[in-house]
Amino acid sequence: MSWFWDAFQQSQISDNQKQSSDAKHDAKAALSSIRELEEKVDRLSLLCHALFEELERSTGFSESQLKQKMVEIDLRDGKLDGKFDPISGKNCPECGHIIRKSRRNCFWCGANLKGID
Repeated sequence: MSWFWDAFQQSQISDNQKQSSDAKHDAKAALSSIRELEEKVDRLSLLCHALFEELERSTGFSESQLKQKMVEIDLRDGKLDGKFDPISGKNCPECGHIIRKSRRNCFWCGANLKGID
């Protein structure tokens, strides 16, 4: 009977080692993805700063105007949450595709979307 117990224990140990190895692999992959996303965010941040400085220099568009525009865009999906969701919108009554709320015509079929909520 102890042979069965030993075999069972060895099987459990082997399963746990495999799960541990898989978890280490997943953690390394997640860390790599996080680093890649951080690099993208840093590049986008640099790009945004450069674009705003150039916009401000060439047109006089102020930081307060920029903040106002950010709030306007944020509210397009109906909630002030600091996120931009270009997909969020309404369904086209003609073709059913999801269309941004700010569009006046369906991107897909051209249907008029005025007055549709």
